[in-house]
Amino acid sequence: MHPSSSVNNSVPEPAPQSANSRKNVTSFHTIVKKQVRLWHWVSAAIFCVTMLLFSVTGFMMNHGHDIFAPHLTTTEKQFELPQDLLPALQQPLKKADEKSVKVKEGGFDWGQLASQEVSQPLPENVVQWLKSQHLPAKKQAFWTDKFVYFVTPKLGMRDRLLIERDNGHVHYEHTSRGWIGFIDDLHRGGHVGTGWPLFIDVFAIACIKFSISGIWLLQIHARKRPSTWPLVALGLAVPIVIIWVALHSH
Repeated sequence: MHPSSSVNNSVPEPAPQSANSRKNVTSFHTIVKKQVRLWHWVSAAIFCVTMLLFSVTGFMMNHGHDIFAPHLTTTEKQFELPQDLLPALQQPLKKADEKSVKVKEGGFDWGQLASQEVSQPLPENVVQWLKSQHLPAKKQAFWTDKFVYFVTPKLGMRDRLLIERDNGHVHYEHTSRGWIGFIDDLHRGGHVGTGWPLFIDVFAIACIKFSISGIWLLQIHARKRPSTWPLVALGLAVPIVIIWVALHSH
């Protein structure tokens, strides 16, 4: 009688995942979570005051025709260009306009300026004279058959200067929109040079990072807070519905 031999036909179980692998995955998730939280609070800490500024100024601009209408203050002055500078203004134009522009009593009617002008350099001696009179001066100006003029927008204000080419009468107009106009221009990023628009770009990137990191943090806490995603969906749906109603209301 031969001794019986036992044969094990069972399929071998797969080897369990190593502890080091699980530890690496957990460590990676922890690092990502910490980094996202770091981005979120750092962007908020640096730009929270700027975000408040843009929120307030945005509300003011939204009510710029009623509650926060700018208080316009206009100052007009007239000067006489020295006669020896007149020949410099009587140079031929590249292209002349035939539209009629009139000077009203008490000042120049800016609304009647020709819509198509010729852009040519302002003579250097005229530029120097304007500076000597503490008037705005630009190297490039708009020319018509009868007038030379330019506009220099500034933060919360605007300067306009026109010279009649035949007699040298200078019409200067300064318009100020007050502190509301100042804040509006800050919000729009207009007439403030290159530094402020660059800062707005950096601020916009920080807001994008703040929003994306905020969504990431929401999905982490959404398991314990069931109302998270319904509120996010509501925040997306409300502006879409308002825009849709506005587009189909007429």
